[in-house]
Amino acid sequence: MRVRIIAPLVTLLPVIVFLLNYGLFQQPLNDVLERDNRNQVMTARAHWRWYVDPTVLVYDLQGASGDATGVDVVRAFLQFAYRQKDRHFDRVELAWRGASRFYVQGGDFAELGRQYPSRSPVDTIPILPGMLYRPNGSKAFSTRPGTFVEQNQQRLLDFTSFINTWVSR
Repeated sequence: MRVRIIAPLVTLLPVIVFLLNYGLFQQPLNDVLERDNRNQVMTARAHWRWYVDPTVLVYDLQGASGDATGVDVVRAFLQFAYRQKDRHFDRVELAWRGASRFYVQGGDFAELGRQYPSRSPVDTIPILPGMLYRPNGSKAFSTRPGTFVEQNQQRLLDFTSFINTWVSR
């Protein structure tokens, strides 16, 4: 009797996990990518880490055309963060074709989402590098001393490095 119950459950479990991830993350991401014509220069996936770890969300860029700019990539990410702003994660991994390149703390991701309606992606560019971590847990970019202008110039260089590392075409 137990075998009759367990076998269908084992068969259905991957389907349930896929549908849960699709409904919670992939469908909202698809909506973000489809509703804004500027986002059609990229493809992405979103799901829990290993599809079953609800503490970590994976935002996985699958492709970006040669026309995609760093602002395009970040805008789509921020729009998705806005859609997910009420969900709680320990961290959100930024992956490229399945390979994690960076992550942001879950609280920072939620804050980016909450601020999206009132802050343009261009305004977010200087602060984003300071929120990034490498997969090993180290800060991706250090804060350097200097004047406000010098720090902003360095943040823009850090942002360019971030985009070039994340989106390895």
